Amino acid sequence: MGISVREFANVVDFTAVSASVCEADVHELIKYAKQYQFIAIGVPPCFVKLAKDLLGASDIIIGGSSGFPSGNDKTFVKVMMARDMLAAGCKEIDMVINIAYMKSGLYDKARDDIKAVVDAIDGTLLKVILEVPYMTDDEIKHGCEIIAEAGADFVKTGTGWAPNPTKIEQVKLIKSVVGDSLKIKVAGGVRTLSQVEELLSIGVERFGIGKSSALKIIEEIEARG
Repeated sequence: MGISVREFANVVDFTAVSASVCEADVHELIKYAKQYQFIAIGVPPCFVKLAKDLLGASDIIIGGSSGFPSGNDKTFVKVMMARDMLAAGCKEIDMVINIAYMKSGLYDKARDDIKAVVDAIDGTLLKVILEVPYMTDDEIKHGCEIIAEAGADFVKTGTGWAPNPTKIEQVKLIKSVVGDSLKIKVAGGVRTLSQVEELLSIGVERFGIGKSSALKIIEEIEARG
C-alpha cells in the first residue's frame, strides 16, 4: 500500500504562483486546499490577504515568498518582503538564494543575504530555494553548506520557473551534503505519484506542487485504491 491522499496532502505546499495567476485561480486553489487539507498553500504576494480571508479559521499554512523568482534583489528588499509577508498572515517564508552571487562564487555574500532574512523573521520557518537547474554540482554543495550556516530550516530545489525540472540526482546530492542538518523540499517538475514516492524514500519532507499537477497525483492515488 502506497501513500494515501491524506499523507500526500500533508507534505505538499499546494500552489498557484505563475505570472498569470488571477483571483479566480486563488479561489479555486483554496477550495481544493480545504477539500484535501494540504499542509500549506502558496499564492502571489498580492493575493496573500485574499487567501487568508478565504481560508478563514483553517489550519492550512500560507507560505510567503521573498526574492521570488530571480533571487537577485538587494538584501534589504528581501528582508522587507519577508517581514511584509509575515504581517499579512504568512507562517512560513520561501526565499530564493542570490543566484548571481552563487554563479559568481560569492558564497559569503549569498550566506549573509540568507542570514539577514533569518534574523528578520525571528524563528519563522525559512525555506531557501537553491534553484538547482542553474547550479553545478559544486555550487549545489556550497549552497547547501551556506544555507545551513545561515540558520535556515529547509533547502528547496527550485521555484518551478527555471527552464528545466529538478533531477533526482540533484536531490540525492543535496541529501548527501545536508544529512539531517536541513530538511529538503522539492519543487519544479514533480508531476507523478511515482516521483513523489521515490523522493520520499530519499528523505524529502515537503514538496511544492502546482494545483493541476497535485490534483492529477491525487487522481493517481485514488485510482490505485
